[in-house]
Amino acid sequence: MKNFLLFILIITLKLSLSDYTKEVQCSYSRYFLNFFNHNERFLLEFEKNNDYITIENLKNYGNALQTHSNVIMIFLCDYLKYNTKKFPFPLITVNMYLNNVSDSLNMIAQNKDGEKNYSKKLFEGYKIIHFAVKNQLKSYINKNCENEQFYNCLVSCNPTIGENGYTTTNLININNELKDKILDTFDFIIQKNSYNKFHPKNILFYDIMTLQIHSNKNNTISIDNSQHIELNLLRFTPLDFQCSKNNRLTIQDIFQYMKYDFNSMDVLPYIKLVISATFRPLAILIRNFLILIQVASSDNSDNVAVWLKWQFIEMGQKIIKHVKKFMTLPPYQYKNTFLQRDVLNNFVKAIKNYIIKTRISKIDIKYNNILLKVLSNFFIKNKLYFTSDIVLTNKNITVDNADAIKNQLEKIIKKVDIYMNDLEKWSTDFNFIVQKFKIRVFNISKYKKFIDIKVLDRICKSEARSEIYNASMNDSNNINIGYYEDLKIVEHNLKDLKDHNENDEDTKNSFQYESTYEPLYMIDYLPYNAWNDIN
Repeated sequence: MKNFLLFILIITLKLSLSDYTKEVQCSYSRYFLNFFNHNERFLLEFEKNNDYITIENLKNYGNALQTHSNVIMIFLCDYLKYNTKKFPFPLITVNMYLNNVSDSLNMIAQNKDGEKNYSKKLFEGYKIIHFAVKNQLKSYINKNCENEQFYNCLVSCNPTIGENGYTTTNLININNELKDKILDTFDFIIQKNSYNKFHPKNILFYDIMTLQIHSNKNNTISIDNSQHIELNLLRFTPLDFQCSKNNRLTIQDIFQYMKYDFNSMDVLPYIKLVISATFRPLAILIRNFLILIQVASSDNSDNVAVWLKWQFIEMGQKIIKHVKKFMTLPPYQYKNTFLQRDVLNNFVKAIKNYIIKTRISKIDIKYNNILLKVLSNFFIKNKLYFTSDIVLTNKNITVDNADAIKNQLEKIIKKVDIYMNDLEKWSTDFNFIVQKFKIRVFNISKYKKFIDIKVLDRICKSEARSEIYNASMNDSNNINIGYYEDLKIVEHNLKDLKDHNENDEDTKNSFQYESTYEPLYMIDYLPYNAWNDIN
């Protein structure tokens, strides 16, 4: 009876907490919808009087919006402390805009009419993003907050304009007063000084993605491959998005787009894309090793494979250590079931079979191929390029090629040694995002609008793309063993690729309120300075 009562109490607490977190997100979303409505009055006045549309006025308007750059991070910090599993899409949208990586809201609208009036372009840029943010907020509220109680102190945002009228100076003063009221309410969060961790730079892994970029001018980048840069193997992970045959986008390309993408519907799949890609170097190492011992055990390989066997076994033990190390890193402990049961256990079994048998059997190869299929399915679902169909170029191991094959495997293991050391250094950064946003399920293929054909085309045509592609082809960023070659990409039916016992709440929630107006970076708008430089 006591256990039953305890169970009821726990369920009640969970339900009440769930209701409360929903009320919180609804209230915070309502506040910012009202905030944007309040600021919109000034935009409408600008439109009535063209004399107001000046570069200075519009930049001041951006500064007025950014009075709330800390407010949105404080709201996120407060909401996520309740251990909610719901991804805060509307709040993330506001955060990505007000705190974007350039620290400026000056975005230029792109039109086909050849308009050269910078102030008019800047005004149109504010309008298209302003209404896109409002639409996301309204859509969420209409579909999720109809019967929710709002906290009046957090949703009231309709101040009088006053005698100073519709000037941007007056707007900044009004917004600062609104901000100060919020900051007073959340003084306990400000004292902890932890809300800054929710800056978009952290959400987008900005520091990792910009490690080797020396300049960023005219919307292009310059990359230096002359020295080791941490986590290059992650940044240049090839994706299943192709610009042309054998020319794939990398995570670095997607990051270049995400820097100014203010649609929260893209943020979650981007995070999952990066996190899932962290395991790919180890998966490639496992794949290449299994193919290698399979060839070494074949009838086509002569006795040279016998004296190589213990060196291969030693390499296999190193790979096991890497996988175990990966599992101990804080961001990936929640994924232990997949890593332990589906990957590590089967890989350990494969090495044991190789140790005790003179030649691995057909049934051993069958089980090894199942492991390769598990790895392949995981990466296919997450839009990462990975294929299990590789062979040794010479298809056998002989006296002539044995040392070269062994050296190639040793080379890739050394790369993974360095990669794992680098990954451990950045583990705290990954862990913060994984834990706060409860990133548990990985299946990017469910996000149908993520990098659609229009965005893909624009990224492929960007000037930065060629520099990133050249860098990704550099030997220091290449993890494939030279003596292996990909035969083909196997077509998979994504309906057949299912995670065991995983329920993607984030995906279901994310599509309950799709915005009808989603301006696209590089297609509908650009940062003002970049556009100003190239025209």
